[in-house]
Parts: sequence; structure tokens; C-alpha cells
Amino acid sequence: MKLRPALATLPLLTALALLGGCASPLAGKPADQATRLVLRENLQHASYNFSGEMGFNTLHGSREDDAKPQLRYTIDEVARSTKVTVSGAVDQASKRMELIPSFRFERRNLQASVTLPLELNLQDFSLLVDPSALDLFVPELHSEQPRFVRFQLPPDIAGKIPLDAILQALPGLVDEGYGKVAPQAFALEALDGTARELGASYQLRIAMSPQQENQVLMHVLEGLAKVVSQQAERDGRPQDGKQAEQLLQLVRELTQSKVAKQPLSKSVSHLYANRRGQLLGVNQTVELDTPQLRGQAYIQLRYSNHGKPVFAYQPTAASIIDYDKLPKPQWLKGLEQ
Repeated sequence: MKLRPALATLPLLTALALLGGCASPLAGKPADQATRLVLRENLQHASYNFSGEMGFNTLHGSREDDAKPQLRYTIDEVARSTKVTVSGAVDQASKRMELIPSFRFERRNLQASVTLPLELNLQDFSLLVDPSALDLFVPELHSEQPRFVRFQLPPDIAGKIPLDAILQALPGLVDEGYGKVAPQAFALEALDGTARELGASYQLRIAMSPQQENQVLMHVLEGLAKVVSQQAERDGRPQDGKQAEQLLQLVRELTQSKVAKQPLSKSVSHLYANRRGQLLGVNQTVELDTPQLRGQAYIQLRYSNHGKPVFAYQPTAASIIDYDKLPKPQWLKGLEQ
């Protein structure tokens, strides 16, 4: 008889345990804080596969171009027929990133594409490129077709990049940057078809002006420049810190000039996240309204295999040749002299 009260409470305790285990870090948070949490999670635990597509829904040239019907038609049709698809993987632990972009032109009776697999390894600051798409135009590559070509930063330059400090600071800087944007730029939306397809529990919207986007970008760049400068001071290389500041100033001027020339361009992003706060997808539209270009571009990205990325290529030492050992075409030998 004494067991009955305890047994009666078991279903309740079980239900509470399950609810506690399913609690989402996004639950109850305002849209701006939820968005920042998702972006920070995506950077702090950057180990996943990704795929996506970029292209144009519409594109027009200048007002003068609009007065020429054939030119207007050609610009719009070529733009909408051209797409860039990407796939790849990121593994934070090994500091390795695989990127496989494909440039496609597709019409009803015409299809063409070029794929250029790349792998960036930040352990030794090397970039691997599969040149097989280019060997038709560079006969010297024929004998090396099965191999990746490796480009590598010289050790004296790579040694000055405080990579670990940069990677550690980046999530916090992005979080702070978005924290400076007015909360009205963020919204929590009802789940749409994409959210249901991805199995997302949250759909967040970011709508920022070019000025706000520039504000976030400059906060991140200024923070990274500070990280580089501080590390250079600690290593007894103050001149390297000054060079980082000079580069930042150049980027600042170029970015501000770009924003001033494109005041009417704006982007809207929809982020899809699961209950754990992991980013599952992004749909972004960019409205262009400049004297030279008007139209709408789109970017769609999908994330999967969180924590267990799968790389399509596994280059070995035997399948890699360094650029300086690669047979050079005659025209390139002339440029290197």
C-alpha cells in the first residue's frame, strides 16, 4: 500500500524529466537574442556539411539599357540562367574546410558547368585546388590531372597570423556586432514550407540596411585587427600590428564608399534552427537598386551532419603536388622572370 503514492508520481516525474531534457536554449528569448545565439553556436561549433545555391530572380542594367528591349531581355535571361551551386564541409577540430563550387549555365536546350574543388587547411595555411577543369587550356597540367595543386603561405607570413586567437575571438565579435543592431531588425516568424522540410523548430528573420550590415562588419574587423595587434605586441613585432591597423583603415574606407554608392540595396535573411539552436538553413534575398544594376539575387544554404562532417575528397601526399614543382606553361614562365 505504501508503494502506491510513489508509483502514482512516476508518470509525472517522467514527464517533467522529458520536458526538462527537451528545453531549448532559444525558448522564450526575443528574436534578436535568439538570432545571435544561433549565429554564435554556428561559429563556436563549426563542424558540419553545407550545400547551397546562388543566383538571380531578376536582373536589369541601367535605365539606358532598359530603353533597348533586346539588351534588357538578354541581361535578365542570362542572369536567371546562371547559377552557382556549392557544397562542402567544415571541421573546426582539424581546421579544415572543403568547398566545391559549380558554375552553371542552364537553358532548356543548353547546359554547361564548371566545378572547381578546393580544400583550405589552416593547420599549415595551404590551399588545394583540383585543376582538372583547366587542363584542356593548360597542356602542362595533363600529366598532373589526377593530383591536387597545393598553394601555401610562406612560413614567415603564416607564422605572423594568430589563428587560434582569431578563431576564439570571432564568435564573440559577431555576437557583439549583431548586438549593436536595433532589435526591430529581427523577428520570430511562423514556420514556412522550408522550415518544415528541414525539420526546424524556429524561423528567424533579419532585415538590415547596408548601414547596419556595415556596422556589424566593421565591428568584427576592428575586433580582429585588435587581436592581431595585441598578439604582435606580445611577440615583439609592433610593426605587424601597425600594418593590421592600416589594412583595417583601407577596408573601412572601401566599405563606407560602397555603402554610400548603394544606399537602396538591402537584404532579408530567414534563418532556420532546431531546438538545440543549431543552424539548419538560410534563405536570403538581396534587393539591388543602383544606377548600374537593379533586381533581386538569392542565396540558399543548408547545414547538416553537425559534429560529424563528411568530406568528399581525402587527398593523400601522393595525390598532391606543390605549385612550385608544377610544370609551368611558357607564358607563365615569362611572367615569373
